[in-house]
Amino acid sequence: MAPMRVLQLVAADRWTGAAATALQLAGALRAAGHECVFAYRPGRNLEDRLRDVEWCRPALAKERTLGDVRAAIARVRGLAAGCDVVHAHLPHDHLLARQALKGSATPLVRGVHHLSHLRPDPFHRWLFRGTAGLGLANSAMLPACGRLAAVRGAPARVLPVALEDRFRPGGGGSATRERLGIPLDAVVSGTIGKLDRGRGHDLFIHALAAAPGVWGMIIGKGPYLDALHTLAGRLRVTGRLVFPGYVEAGLEELYAAMDIFVFPAAGSDHAHRAIAEAAGCGVPSLAADLPGVRDLVEPGVTGDIYPATDAAALAVLIAAWARNSVARRAAGATAAARAHDRWTPVALAGAALELYGSLPTSAAATY
Repeated sequence: MAPMRVLQLVAADRWTGAAATALQLAGALRAAGHECVFAYRPGRNLEDRLRDVEWCRPALAKERTLGDVRAAIARVRGLAAGCDVVHAHLPHDHLLARQALKGSATPLVRGVHHLSHLRPDPFHRWLFRGTAGLGLANSAMLPACGRLAAVRGAPARVLPVALEDRFRPGGGGSATRERLGIPLDAVVSGTIGKLDRGRGHDLFIHALAAAPGVWGMIIGKGPYLDALHTLAGRLRVTGRLVFPGYVEAGLEELYAAMDIFVFPAAGSDHAHRAIAEAAGCGVPSLAADLPGVRDLVEPGVTGDIYPATDAAALAVLIAAWARNSVARRAAGATAAARAHDRWTPVALAGAALELYGSLPTSAAATY
């Protein structure tokens, strides 16, 4: 394929969810020899990370007035000039791109990071009208595309997670255990995510309480921290549960200190990147049976799957995997091999380019 010029848009200002995935896509396309600009919203840690990156533009400042919206649409139109594809990732930047590309022949692709964004309500039916193609976080979204009339028949591809090279087996797990006060011979189950209601950390603690002898690790920060400490005390697991806090640099070292990764609930991005990161580090996953999880976990081979919200079922799995070190090592090795074969920047760029190459050509978009 001839080099393309692509604009990636994400109306987010934090290094998380859709922003992290969209930035990985932009980087993968650039590494594959294509020109790609990443436009985002400034003001938080995403800007801190990207401040000196020439191809990343803080162009999507939060709008407060109708004039701000018009100015944002004009900025997107300017960034899109000369592009072969504009790829939006969230409803707000999709809206800006839709208005900016009126009358243009430049195709608009939408990245779908959350299943709820494909619901067929009047706003989404209007928003998706004229969208040329869809980049999906997981394969479970494909049926929903068929139910949304505005994009029925439009090209849709799953865009895989692209792991950073640091997520590999090894990585100083023993030193991390010593720092956190975890016995070197303990079996450790861990999870990660914003500490908030609905993220499954309470379910994880309940399961840990029913798996005596297994240690737990909860990585993250958020408003639910005190409640989780209280629950851990009430269930008498405080002595074998650690909270390392929010970790970005050195996250691979925390995965390396785990024997089992637990995925109890989805975050804002349904690519479920944490499962892939754990797999890359050679850690098998016990994951709730949520849409898209089976793209990443093969039961009995790279981990196991349990009914979502079922703490008792999770406890049974944690205890069973804790007893079987041979199965853990085999599943971890298989998970790592698959991760480094399937979830790479090369695979991500290839899937995106296949999507872009399948887009229909027309004289002008009809929004």
